Amino acid sequence: MIVPSRLLGDLLEQIHQERAAHLALDFARHVLDLERDEIEEPVSVACLEYMDAVHEAIGLGSAVPRLLEAEERLRAVAQRRTGNRFFLAGGADFTMDAARVGTEQMLAKAKGQGPTTPIPCLHVARQLQAEVGQWYAEHGQEGTDKRLVARQARWEEARWQVLHILRTEPSPHNDAR
Repeated sequence: MIVPSRLLGDLLEQIHQERAAHLALDFARHVLDLERDEIEEPVSVACLEYMDAVHEAIGLGSAVPRLLEAEERLRAVAQRRTGNRFFLAGGADFTMDAARVGTEQMLAKAKGQGPTTPIPCLHVARQLQAEVGQWYAEHGQEGTDKRLVARQARWEEARWQVLHILRTEPSPHNDAR
């Protein structure tokens, strides 16, 4: 039996870090599209603007001012407070995590912070699978087993991620000919 989540890990191990960073954003965009009706419009717009800025920064290899401004805007519209804890509103949290795959080190440098370790794309992919599972479990038909619904949704999201990689990435063995 082919297990998409295992295949996903195998595929991501063979992809260059810069491409994996772009893929993490694609994965997050897919989940944003799924949840779009439940994400406040200013937050969804800021997420998309931030993703565009992250794609640009990854391509340039540095934290351009647009990236820092987009991150600040996203935090401004998405930050919520519960008691003495802050959190990011729906969509912004996983968008920020996906962006960290490719920008963690450049943002730390731009902000004058010490070196950091980028978050792996596979971690983000699995986090997004869990997000999709939870979303489908909450929105499933009444009387269905929410655990089974979540499991099926996680599987489908992992499958979508694998297929997305296969559609968009060249073979890492192109030089073997």
